[in-house]
Amino acid sequence: MNLAVLIVILVLIAVLAALKAKSPSKDDRLSFASRETLFSPAERSFLGVLDQALDRRYRVFGKVRLGDLVKPAKGLSKGKCTTALNKVNQKHVDFVVCSAMDLAVVGVVELDDQSHGREDRAGRDAFVDHVLSDAGIPISRFSAKRGYQIQEVRAKLVETFKLAVTSPTVATVQDSAPPQPRSITLTGPTLATASPETKDASPICEKCGTDMVRRQSKNGLHAGKFFWACSTFPKCRQVVPITEE
Repeated sequence: MNLAVLIVILVLIAVLAALKAKSPSKDDRLSFASRETLFSPAERSFLGVLDQALDRRYRVFGKVRLGDLVKPAKGLSKGKCTTALNKVNQKHVDFVVCSAMDLAVVGVVELDDQSHGREDRAGRDAFVDHVLSDAGIPISRFSAKRGYQIQEVRAKLVETFKLAVTSPTVATVQDSAPPQPRSITLTGPTLATASPETKDASPICEKCGTDMVRRQSKNGLHAGKFFWACSTFPKCRQVVPITEE
């Protein structure tokens, strides 16, 4: 046999062998199964608590990757940037509170169960706290339990996230008489709903989620009549007529 032909045959055999080695067999293929639910029962219940403690000016997102909230600071070497990205991309936080207007990050909420007492979890929590502190993102931690007082949760969020009580940040929950601390007991994903606003309370703008203010028409067909107008006017021109009973 010609030497050149023999070499070509050997090369073809080697190439075919290499291609076969790279092709995954049926046993080597990765397979996956659905987790079915995004949250654990405790996390799902606490999400409902956060929804009641914050009004429609805010949106709460869950299971957010830490790498979606922060990035390596300027000035790090390429190697350190890669290391930093790998660390934050492998971790997530329980809840992220954002402004409903522009989805700017307001703060992070972590729900700590008994597992956070372990040494490995404590180290992870310390790392997350350090990363968020560096990035200037406040974090509020709550211990997982069966019952929460909405007012206490709201007060802690106001303090940690530096929210002004008198500004359009936190909804006011009107409790029925006699006045008593509002609380909620968690028995599963279903939660008690907040009491409706009184008719004298200023409504929330359905268009942009900010406070509405009481105005009076000065001219035109509706002169002298009162209406609710978005407090961000002229940025938002949403109005709601006030019907006198």
